[in-house]
Parts: sequence; structure tokens; C-alpha cells
Amino acid sequence: MLLSLTGLAGGIGMPMQTSVNAHLGKRVGSPFTAAMLNFMVGLAALLIVTLVWEHSLAIPFGAVKAAPPWILMGGMFAVVFVTGNILLMPRLGSVQTAILPALGQIIMGTLIDTFGWFDSAQKDMSLLRILGVALVFCGVMVIIAAKSGGLRQKQPTAKPVKSVWLWRLFGLIVGMCMASQTAVNAHLGVVVDSILFAAVINFSVGLSILIILHFALLKTKGPGVKDGRAPAWIWTGGLFGVLFVVGNIITAQTVGTGMAVVILLTGLMIGGLLVDQFGMFRSMKRAVGWKEIGGVAVMVIGAVLFYLT
Repeated sequence: MLLSLTGLAGGIGMPMQTSVNAHLGKRVGSPFTAAMLNFMVGLAALLIVTLVWEHSLAIPFGAVKAAPPWILMGGMFAVVFVTGNILLMPRLGSVQTAILPALGQIIMGTLIDTFGWFDSAQKDMSLLRILGVALVFCGVMVIIAAKSGGLRQKQPTAKPVKSVWLWRLFGLIVGMCMASQTAVNAHLGVVVDSILFAAVINFSVGLSILIILHFALLKTKGPGVKDGRAPAWIWTGGLFGVLFVVGNIITAQTVGTGMAVVILLTGLMIGGLLVDQFGMFRSMKRAVGWKEIGGVAVMVIGAVLFYLT
């Protein structure tokens, strides 16, 4: 149970990473370039930690080659999650962009556990597990409703959307990719017999994809913002990413993919509330009320029900 707290910490760090990367994106003029730099910092930190902890960088690629091809898809799923949210925001607004991926994560995490996909430990579905997932989603809805002034509030979008239901479906797929990444990386950690080696491979695959995206979209990159010297913390996004990936591998191996996703979502909401309450990393400061705190409490209760069954 204590090891699962690493997944909670990784979830809490994700909104902080988003805030940091938002400032980095303004500096470099492109969210894809910011993501690429973020992965570079994370990979560099991972290599140092891996060398110190494992005393070697000799990743057993033979074992990776012998494993199913999907074993390397964790980095791709991570890139889809990050870039997917960028694409969804101007088309669906902030509320739906938060709800749909969250729902996708819950659905996919439950399916992975129920059917044992990606070689995950199979767990039979029970009424308490269904209730736990439902409570987690209710908690998500309460927090989003409180932060947006109500779920029925119309969210402004940058441009009209014709195929809105296709974008909503894509929102679900984005969340399902994050849950899939958790399962894939957990199995990858078993294959290479090292959580850190698995994280290094995940970051390497994701970075390779982002480098291709960076150069493919280089001509469309806008000018960066020059408003004085950048703070040192603008490079810490990659470190939060390392905590997220490593924490979720540990949690998925400890309590299963479904519970890891539940813990991740709980951490995401807690981290978001902290960023809003204290205006961390120069984010806009928004007071947190009892509705938000109550939503987190409902999520925790749902996580406990899910874990105890």
C-alpha cells in the first residue's frame, strides 16, 4: 500500500508539470518543442539516477526484442496524451477536455484489469469495484463543476467544431492511452527487470516521436516570448515527468492497472487544487472551496472501495 503512494505523488506532480511546461512553451514558441525539451530533461535525469542505482546502463535489449511489439508503445501513448490535450482544449473547452480523458482512463483501467490486457493481473469485476469507479468519476465531476461554475456552463472554444462527437470520442481515446501506458510500462519493467530501465525506454521512445514532430512542425512554430530571464524551475517539468512514469510503474505492479489509474486521477485532482490554491509556478491563483475538497474526498473513498475488493 505504501508503494502506491509513489503513483499518488506522480499524479500530484502532473498539474505542476503542466504549469511549468506552459511557461516553457511560451518561451520557445511551441508546445511540441516544450514537450521535447521536457522529455530531454527527464531522460537526462533518468540516465543519471539509473547509472547510480543500477550501476549500469546495459538495458537488456534482447529481452525487449523477444517481448511482444506493444512493449514499446508506452512512450507513444504518453505523447498521444500530452498532444491530445493540446488539440482538444480549443475544440471542446476546458470542462470536456478534463472530463472525457478522465472517463477514458477509468474505462480503460477497469477493462485492463478485468480482461488482463497487456499481461496485467486479471481481476474479476465486482459490485464494490464498480461502485468504487463510479465514486471516483463522481468526485471528478464535482471538482470540475466547482472549478468551472457548473457543468452546464458553456465553455468558449477557439473555433467552431463540425465533428464535435468525433473529438469527444478522441477525448476518450486520449484518456485510454494514458491507462494503457501505465499497463505497458508495468509489464516492460518486468521484462527488463528494472523499473528505471523501463522508464528510460519509455522516455526514449517518447522523445524520438517528439523530435520528429518538432522538425515536422518547425515551419509552423510561432515566436517565443522574451520577458526577461527565465526562472530556474522552468526546466523542472521533465523531473515531474520522471516521478509520474516511475511512480505509475511501481503502483501498477503493486496494486494493478485499474487501481493505479484511480490513484493517478486522485493525485491529478489534488495537484490541480494545490496549483490553483497557491498559484504555483506563476499560475493564476484560484481559491479552493469545500466543493473541491469534497470531490477529492469522494475520489479517495472510491479508491479505497476499489482497492479493498
